[in-house]
Amino acid sequence: MKHLLTTFTCLIFTILFTSCSNNDDTNTTPPEDVAETVTDADGNVYNTIKIGNQTWMLENLKTTKFNDGTPITEYTFETFGNNWGSLIDQIALYQWADTSDLNNVVDEEIPFDFYGAMYNHFAIESGKLAPEGWRIPSLQDFIELENYLANNGESGNEATALKSITGWLPSSGNGTNSIGFNGLPNGYINGLGGPTLGNGICSWATSTVENGEINSSLKRKWVQLFDEPTILYTDTSITLGAAIRCIKIED
Repeated sequence: MKHLLTTFTCLIFTILFTSCSNNDDTNTTPPEDVAETVTDADGNVYNTIKIGNQTWMLENLKTTKFNDGTPITEYTFETFGNNWGSLIDQIALYQWADTSDLNNVVDEEIPFDFYGAMYNHFAIESGKLAPEGWRIPSLQDFIELENYLANNGESGNEATALKSITGWLPSSGNGTNSIGFNGLPNGYINGLGGPTLGNGICSWATSTVENGEINSSLKRKWVQLFDEPTILYTDTSITLGAAIRCIKIED
């Protein structure tokens, strides 16, 4: 009987030791599905998403500083008047996207930075807007994203798949957010500095701009989600402003 008790005690000790060892191993190995985060110069933390071969931020950029810590000038009407689109002084500017929600399509109060910041041409062209290791996406980056959606069950509905499921005007329609990209209707900034079509359209500027002299006819490629199920690619005057959704620089 004494021998059996000794054997049983040893067996219990072995099981407990093995269990503890396994738990220790598990705790020291991070799960593969933990989302990567990235922090900008202001300390804002962004979740990210892996889509095919790309890694995207899950929010529009909110930084008010370049990645070297230099402040970006905030546009206000009191300071700049209608000169958001001025190409003379070449000042990098930002302003917050409009959150007034005049059509009451969002039930709760919207934080001032909910849609992210909107940047002008010179902020985008600075080369210092995205956090280190990240960049402003090109037109081709968005086309690759569109192709991924088309090849994974969303052909003809790529814009709908990228849109958030709430917050859009009825005339534009909510999306399905099928891959978690959560495109929000941030609107855009017109050449006079006024927020335009908030709740109705999502506007992202790309790094792709025409070659040519800096003037009001020079165009930048924008990506827009609007009232159609497919993505709109537009040639937009550099005097306008839009949001930035950053993409990771891959090795």
